[in-house]
Amino acid sequence: MTADVASSKPAVVLGTASFGTGTPQAKFNSRDTAGPLLEVCQNRGVLQLDSARAYPVGNPGSAEKLLGELSAGSWATISTKVTSWAPGSHSAEKIAESVPLSLDALGVDHVDIMYLHSPDRTTPWEVTAKAMDEQYRSGKFKRFGLSNYTAEEVEEICQVCDKNGWNKPSVYQGRYNAIIRSGEEQLWPTLRKWGISFYAYSPSAAGMFSGNINANSVDVAGSRWDKNTRLGQAYEEAYLKPELIEAAGRVADMAKAAGIGGHDVALRWVMYHSILSGQHGDAVILGCSSVRQMEANLNAIDAGPLSKDLVDVINGVWDVVKDHAASYHL
Repeated sequence: MTADVASSKPAVVLGTASFGTGTPQAKFNSRDTAGPLLEVCQNRGVLQLDSARAYPVGNPGSAEKLLGELSAGSWATISTKVTSWAPGSHSAEKIAESVPLSLDALGVDHVDIMYLHSPDRTTPWEVTAKAMDEQYRSGKFKRFGLSNYTAEEVEEICQVCDKNGWNKPSVYQGRYNAIIRSGEEQLWPTLRKWGISFYAYSPSAAGMFSGNINANSVDVAGSRWDKNTRLGQAYEEAYLKPELIEAAGRVADMAKAAGIGGHDVALRWVMYHSILSGQHGDAVILGCSSVRQMEANLNAIDAGPLSKDLVDVINGVWDVVKDHAASYHL
């Protein structure tokens, strides 16, 4: 890998939505299961962890608690997200309640990025932005992040912060992969205007390029596709469309012919051929359900850029599916 490629490559972050206890979504549910994963990350230079007050689905708060029990903050840079899903979650009172709960659970006095996990459109931006500024100035976090907001909402919040002299958002976390790319045209101009980095979640396109995803193959209890959960319903809505399944299958076939797994192709495209750039502070969030899967993900990334033929096919897929693709925001 050349120095130019290495310098422009986005950072890799461990996503911890599968950490926690008391729910099938928590694949890493103890020190014995989560500790080895964190050790792999530390040894391979994955030194950023992404969590949330809402993790895992089914028992929110227990992911942060497990990270705290493992003293992950002693070696890793941790980011998390305030409680966000209910109307009124971003009132000054609720933010002042959520932020300390996260820090206490994590066993740290501050985090790197504190995100608003999703828009609370019932609370005025001014109220939310001021509350986040107060938490920032009290030293609770280093960077203010937004997740799942529209480009228009990002612009409005930045203008509110700028007008009032409040700390502005500097990181945005959203969906981005080879078949969810609407943010390139709709969101990126706003991010670059305000100097905001992008952290991509769901970079593997939920395994769509494996060639094994269809409406009948994925509804497994306890998995991310479980239709009885909000997460599973979101995955179904985003990915289980005939146009996406057909197009992803073409990529899977070509990847197989090249001797590369479809999942690896998806990750390598995001890391080396997408709009993401390390020079802008962008990053890719990798989740996993086992230590072996995380090691495989990192090995795929280490394999470097894809061939031009594969990249051309993947980019051509977007031209076919963009009218059917899910959005970068919620």
